[in-house]
Amino acid sequence: MLIAHSGDKIHHPENTLAAFEAAHGLGACAIATEVQFSQERTPWCCAGNALDFFPAGISAPLHKLKDRDLRTLPLCTFRQLVDWANRHRHLEWFIELNPQTLQMVGAEAAIRRLRDEIFSPADNFVLVADNLRSLRLARSLGFDLVALKVPSVTRCLSMEVVTLAPDYLFIDQVSVDCQELPPGPWQWVVHEINTAQGAVHWHHRGAHHILTGNLPLLMRSREASNVYGI
Repeated sequence: MLIAHSGDKIHHPENTLAAFEAAHGLGACAIATEVQFSQERTPWCCAGNALDFFPAGISAPLHKLKDRDLRTLPLCTFRQLVDWANRHRHLEWFIELNPQTLQMVGAEAAIRRLRDEIFSPADNFVLVADNLRSLRLARSLGFDLVALKVPSVTRCLSMEVVTLAPDYLFIDQVSVDCQELPPGPWQWVVHEINTAQGAVHWHHRGAHHILTGNLPLLMRSREASNVYGI
């Protein structure tokens, strides 16, 4: 499976409905986005530490901005994403909460808010985080699928990770220090892979899925299509 990182960000502003719609139009079966919270604790699709929109005169971390200002920018709320996703139930969504967001909002409050916003079965939403406590909370609050970001392959061999048995493990390609990703009760997602050769290479090394920032290129690739079943 090819996972579109932030949608089709080659042709549209990332993490926007336009980028998500374009990724869907290209044939993506999964999309990954990050969610952060505004000053009023509204969840928005946004990645990175700060927003920079010079034409609008806005340059600040999202958590310091009010909803009325954010609505003037090319961004979408998590609720807008959910409304759109509910019309395309075949798509799988990987929703990341970064450590800063979890610390500022509180893990339980942030995860509960996202689950409440979905307001329907969450079987096509995967909660992504880099700590086990947040993922245990996610499962207890109604997320059937969770993904753990690991800093190394060795981390997945720890007893607490094996006991949690996350559905997916996310790993940066530069952090893999072994020839083949070890099997387990999870599926491996390697990021960020933006070439057809890289996609094929990581498939041979045990990756089940590829997180890509260049979905148009990989969707056109016969090699990537063959190994990821597009």
